[in-house]
Amino acid sequence: MDFINSFSQLQIAAIILQLVTLPFLVMKLRLFWWAKQSLQWPKVKGVVVKSLDFPLSKIIDFLYSYEINGTTYHNEKPFFANSFKNFSQKKASILMNKYKEGKQVTVYYNPSDPSIATLEPGRMDGIPNTIALLILLLALGFICYYNPNILVELSN
Repeated sequence: MDFINSFSQLQIAAIILQLVTLPFLVMKLRLFWWAKQSLQWPKVKGVVVKSLDFPLSKIIDFLYSYEINGTTYHNEKPFFANSFKNFSQKKASILMNKYKEGKQVTVYYNPSDPSIATLEPGRMDGIPNTIALLILLLALGFICYYNPNILVELSN
């Protein structure tokens, strides 16, 4: 119990910040890795099952299917992105015209896990910026943990 009591409130906040940030950083790094690797993934023909619908809620409603070795897979996102909520109406309309229902598409799939696929290899909207922000937050957590007085000194 003395060990926990030896931490300042700022150090506890720094630990919490690191614990919250780390899983998000791992998820975004994984998306970044898949986007980079997708440039070398094998490709197969697929079809758009449900065309892109981009209502005011900005929740992407899209589905395409593809078959590998007799197994049919479905995927909901045309490319790796941090979020589809920041799409402008112009970007959404471009995607809606590009991926109409019934259209034949080329699907690039992960040979290790064919359920992971993309229609636009290498595209990673918003992921690098998010990774930079998460690394910055993680670094801030480390700095505040090891030198808890630094924020007090900087604010004075």
